[in-house]
Amino acid sequence: MTPKRWKVVIVLAIITFGLWFGFYFREIQSPRWSEEKAARDIALATNLIKEVTSINKHVWEQTTWITEGIDQNDRALYLFHKDKELLHTIDASVTLSKESVKSNFNKLKPEAEVIRLSPALFLNNPAWELYYSETVDGTKRYYYDFYTFDKEFKLLNSYKLPTKTGP
Repeated sequence: MTPKRWKVVIVLAIITFGLWFGFYFREIQSPRWSEEKAARDIALATNLIKEVTSINKHVWEQTTWITEGIDQNDRALYLFHKDKELLHTIDASVTLSKESVKSNFNKLKPEAEVIRLSPALFLNNPAWELYYSETVDGTKRYYYDFYTFDKEFKLLNSYKLPTKTGP
């Protein structure tokens, strides 16, 4: 084959692979996107918020959705809901911002590395969930901490994950 034909074959192979990957990614992500759209629609159907700014799925004791949004008075709200049941509505002014939570946590444990910070439902009450790692005696350990969803930022519970799993 000539160099020109090789170039055409390579370009067609790249285009084919790109299209296949796009369809594959869409197929894999479509269940998650459908769940998020349904949760967004449920939050908007409450008429408590007019705009959704973010939506988080939280799985612990039960699967819940935490929707952050703006109400008709341009105030930030958190809606905690499960399926079509609204569990809690929290005005964002009565809780710490994510940045403040992270800052407070870094003051408590400066050596820890925060992996994820998100609002959560813990013991059927709103909470902040912090997933982080710490190096203890040369071993990296992972933890889940739950803090109150108010300005006090009190520790509710902490879970240490095992360093090894399996037999």
